[in-house]
Amino acid sequence: MTAGFPARYGPWAVVLGAGQGIGRAFARELAVRGLDLLLIDLREDLLEEAAGEARAQGRDVRCAMLDLADVGVGKQLAAAAAPLDLGLVVYTAMISRVGLFLDDDLATHLRVLGVGCAGPLATARVLGASLCRRGRGGMILTSSLAGFQGTGFVAGYSACKAYDLALAEALWWEWKPLGVDVLALAPGSTDTPGFQAHQPRVDRASLQSAAAVAREALDALGKQHLLVPGEGNR
Repeated sequence: MTAGFPARYGPWAVVLGAGQGIGRAFARELAVRGLDLLLIDLREDLLEEAAGEARAQGRDVRCAMLDLADVGVGKQLAAAAAPLDLGLVVYTAMISRVGLFLDDDLATHLRVLGVGCAGPLATARVLGASLCRRGRGGMILTSSLAGFQGTGFVAGYSACKAYDLALAEALWWEWKPLGVDVLALAPGSTDTPGFQAHQPRVDRASLQSAAAVAREALDALGKQHLLVPGEGNR
């Protein structure tokens, strides 16, 4: 950890999708790096577990249960973040559906689209505007290696991740002169509960850990606009 990290990206960070996987790893790592946290997820039990880990590092932690696919989530995000001096925004939330495109009904696809595209859009517009007015801070939007090309059996997921990648790269260009660092994070296969739930036919030892993804992303923030974590993935 560099001593300047809290000064550049603190005192508060928000992690959206903080209950498990990469989001939870970000929450732990940010607590270690000296930031207080606003943690957002849909599941209260997972939020409390993540908050407990961060509080064990001596950090102030607040939790908000929000549905990031809700059309009114922008106002809810603004209200949750209003009391805080927010310096860093990390969006990791996603619904990952594996299977044939036509096996899911339209309502399911629209919910995937809501969390994967509308959620990052609202977050960037509402919380990103606050960072730009402040003139200092950072934002990480989580894409995926699947976002570089349409990928069968995860069609909706890969399409959402393509959007997140393009949005992050565009905001990096627009916001850099305003003092805000933006990073497009594009992990490969990562050892998370969501990934393991689909029973992938891979050796678990070959997967990158969520903790490694979070550490590498935070180390890259402010130094580059796109990160594919893991040498093997690059």
